[in-house]
Amino acid sequence: MGRLTSLFAKPALDAHRVFSVFLFVTVFAVVLRYCFLDARDPSKCGALLNEGIWLDRPTNVSLSLPHGWQPPGCMVHSYQPKDASACLKDRRLVFAGDSQIRQVFWAVAKKLDKDVNTTMAQMHSDITVERKGVKLQFLWDPYLNGSAVQTELKLFNGGKGAAEDPKRPAILLMGTGLWYSRFESVNALKKWRDTIDGIASQMRVGRTTTDLTRQDLCLLAPVPVPAWAKLNDERKKTITPKQISEMNAYLQQLSDIHGVDVAWSFSAMTKGLPRTYESSGIHVEPEIVAQQADTLLNLRCNAARPPAYPYDNTCCNKYQPPNWQQWAGLFFVLAALPAMSLLRSRAEGRGQQPASWIPSERTTHALLVFGLAVVYCFYADRTQVFNKSHKHYSTLQFLALSLAALALGFGTIKHSSATATDQPFLFRDQTDEWKGWMQFAILIYHYTGASKVAAIYGFIRITVAAYLFMTGYGHTLYFYKKRDFSFKRVAGVLIRLNLLSCVLPYMMKTDYIFYYFAPLVSFWFLVVYATMRVGAKYNGNAAFLLVKIVVSALLVTAFTKTPGILEAVFNIPHLLAGTEWSVTEWRFRVFLDMWIVYIGMLTALLFLHLSTPTAPLSPALRKGALIAALIALPCFFLFQTTRETKYVYNAYHPYISWIPILSFIALRNATPRLRNAYSGAFAWLGRCSLETFTLQFHIWMAADTHGLLDLGIFGPYARVSNFVIATVMFVYVSNSVAGATGELTAWIMGAEKKPTPPPAQAQTLPVTSADVHVESKGGSAEESVRLQQFGESSSAAAAAQEKAPQEGKLALYWKNLKLRCVVILLGMWVLNLTYTP
Repeated sequence: MGRLTSLFAKPALDAHRVFSVFLFVTVFAVVLRYCFLDARDPSKCGALLNEGIWLDRPTNVSLSLPHGWQPPGCMVHSYQPKDASACLKDRRLVFAGDSQIRQVFWAVAKKLDKDVNTTMAQMHSDITVERKGVKLQFLWDPYLNGSAVQTELKLFNGGKGAAEDPKRPAILLMGTGLWYSRFESVNALKKWRDTIDGIASQMRVGRTTTDLTRQDLCLLAPVPVPAWAKLNDERKKTITPKQISEMNAYLQQLSDIHGVDVAWSFSAMTKGLPRTYESSGIHVEPEIVAQQADTLLNLRCNAARPPAYPYDNTCCNKYQPPNWQQWAGLFFVLAALPAMSLLRSRAEGRGQQPASWIPSERTTHALLVFGLAVVYCFYADRTQVFNKSHKHYSTLQFLALSLAALALGFGTIKHSSATATDQPFLFRDQTDEWKGWMQFAILIYHYTGASKVAAIYGFIRITVAAYLFMTGYGHTLYFYKKRDFSFKRVAGVLIRLNLLSCVLPYMMKTDYIFYYFAPLVSFWFLVVYATMRVGAKYNGNAAFLLVKIVVSALLVTAFTKTPGILEAVFNIPHLLAGTEWSVTEWRFRVFLDMWIVYIGMLTALLFLHLSTPTAPLSPALRKGALIAALIALPCFFLFQTTRETKYVYNAYHPYISWIPILSFIALRNATPRLRNAYSGAFAWLGRCSLETFTLQFHIWMAADTHGLLDLGIFGPYARVSNFVIATVMFVYVSNSVAGATGELTAWIMGAEKKPTPPPAQAQTLPVTSADVHVESKGGSAEESVRLQQFGESSSAAAAAQEKAPQEGKLALYWKNLKLRCVVILLGMWVLNLTYTP
């Protein structure tokens, strides 16, 4: 047990080196895969066109149809009428062939208009449909030997003309084969092959790449392989497996040798799945044809869609090249910082003082760690270097990961102190553990895509509320006891909370509100600060404090819910700096947990009251609280899990989320044995939970949380091995960034840490946290409330109480904290004004 729990103490230098080498080797392997294995298909068009698997492939006994189509290494966008019409407006789409092609025609038409009438035309006839400025044409030509097909083909000129030409179809899909097999009794294969040769000669041939981005498409569909068991006897006599196999083998030869574009993914969607066919054994179920239609639209439209996050259409797409801010960031991290480190090393090697503009070794190292993490986010989620894959919810996977996390947590339980017999209420290790296991739950929830399960969603909403409860609790305790309402206090908290969430939008082309937790916690910190700051000299009066909290709650509720107020506030940064923050999203986030912060404040006041010698917590009151918690907790979850949808539960959540949180606190501190033990693994993750929450968006998941990051070094569908390696990398980077962020916060605050390593029980700056660590020894009390609420690493002593002396002329510019903050804000303002989307 001791060896296992020691893994979650502060990592030794050797451990850092091992993980650093592991990270470098893995990233190097990914780059090699991209440069060599993906060289012919850098935009993943070939992957989308030719391959794929069903993530929810049904078992032999299942009657359900699959829905989660996964091309190798990229994500398919589900097109809606607005998306499809914007891409194809004023263009034609032509579908020529037999009834299988007609099915795809109608599926694409439904992508433009879900209410289109599919019975409007006769069976064996041409069809024309116009919707939202897009003209769709179906040419009934089951042998593909008509003049209309030849006319359309000539417009492509063998792929030698412009990539896009409004005179020709944006998509030309042709398919034949079954009619030759069914109705041509003599030389059916030869006749079919002659027809295909004539068509192939006018298609794009001799290509060396599968890149189809921003190009009009001229495609052949593979010959459908029927569901043999469903064919009637007459069809079985003429449509034979051998003949269909020979046709597709010839198409494969044309595709491999001559570069003819064949939509092989169509046949991959039905391969080995007879249930994907209708009763005829020939026609495919509408749900499967809809996926084929999405494949065509992704091929043609993904690269033409306006670049905006979430970037969830990574198949057949090219990410935008970096803008000047991103190039500047890449240059600073990959060139300037190493150069600074080299200049410092050379100067120190000659026994000279480094130039004053070069930060200290600790700061330079922190800048490099922080910067490399941001660069990693950029290359992982804004380039095709790393693959992306779809999420797929599986109850078995969710339970397996949850049980693994619980096993890890319970396997690292230890006593909180070797000397203290009893720890105080909500002490540091316990709140770290609390944040850690909740972070495990949030990460598993996001990774597995469990948001569609209302019961799981409700539980995760409780964990978010618990973090905000700790915000109200920890800040209220600090302001009440320390009476520190200084600018330094506010700046230290906000910088530590927001450093990562403010830098990422510039590199990832997102916005600040997108990383919603840091803004949310910052907002509630300012609310608690204002509440405690007004009339601070009367905070000792309990009645006055209660009135202030009630008034604050009413004002914030009115501020949030009254139409027009938030819109006016958000319009200010929009006018001044060009921000595009979603008022709707922010209002939803704030009001969903509107009251829990105030419950945290009230709990802090109750704790302070009961901690005094004149009002101790009586055994009867303690017992009553435990009984109430034992009753309330199961009753709450019974109510929560029986709500029809997550939207129904959301209406109740702001008013009842305090029930499970206070119940958990009461049960967690029910006995000294429970209170004094904690999980080392959970506590370790809790100390860097702010970073894991933010970085998961780009280096664990992908497509701005809509997909999963796929290393691709174990094959296109090795999801388990990819999960293990990507998780190790993600957790290590998050922990490293937590330490670096603390160092950088101290540097910005002008309180850079001394190089002396902290002891195992090092205290950190009293700032915001959910726990107050009180040690009583010899009648004295030492209190430590940590810098940030949502997570903190053991090295994140962001603003140590002692200021390290600044050296050189640079110190003159760092003495005034307000000036430093103004300079930072001005820099962000300039970046916003000059930012190019």
